[in-house]
Amino acid sequence: MRTPILDDQAVMMLQRDYQTNLPDTFMGDFDLSSEDSEWLLTNKFALLCGVIVDQSVPATRAWQLPKRLRDRIGKQNWTAAWFATHHSELLTAIETKPALHRFPKTMAQNLASLGQTLDREANGDAEKFISTTTYEELEARLTPIHGMGPKKVNALALIIVLDLKQSLTGMDKSKALFDVHLARILGDYLHRPATAVIANVVCQQIDPTMPARAATYLWRLDRQHRTLASIITPTR
Repeated sequence: MRTPILDDQAVMMLQRDYQTNLPDTFMGDFDLSSEDSEWLLTNKFALLCGVIVDQSVPATRAWQLPKRLRDRIGKQNWTAAWFATHHSELLTAIETKPALHRFPKTMAQNLASLGQTLDREANGDAEKFISTTTYEELEARLTPIHGMGPKKVNALALIIVLDLKQSLTGMDKSKALFDVHLARILGDYLHRPATAVIANVVCQQIDPTMPARAATYLWRLDRQHRTLASIITPTR
């Protein structure tokens, strides 16, 4: 870990609150029906699609996109092989009004890349593709997919561990899911712009065993309009 950013007292107070409010789900933070959530967690291709498109639009809208996209292209085309070779059709399905995403061209490209990777590496089997027991291997498999950056890799890792209740060793190497929520809550406390590097260090300080989960905790604090100062300062 890089040079600590929070002092020992701050870490102690945050860890105490973190253990009281320990996140036990990632998907549960989205306003999805139980039916939609179950489908995403059981259909691993849909799950990977949801991870990829969860950007630049409200999370609920993003995670509803896979089912809406399947309805538009037809269940018979809901395969990695079809995605791999039908970029233009994916684009049309996403951008047809009402558009499924704010950036249809990028999402079509990323979903086509997902299909190509699954088809090449796992014969189109999404469940086989993400079936690994280590964080490092999951990261290595996902990173070549267009649009699958660190935030998305760690989001899927958390879904596997927290929502699917499966074991992934090496989660101590996981990283913060850096977004506007973490930037705001950390920036407000530190009185300087927060970066992904800063977020990683802070999350490692809060939970050295699973920094990605600590990021979810900070994300929830910001959504609840709580501040780090309100947790850390009172006992000083």
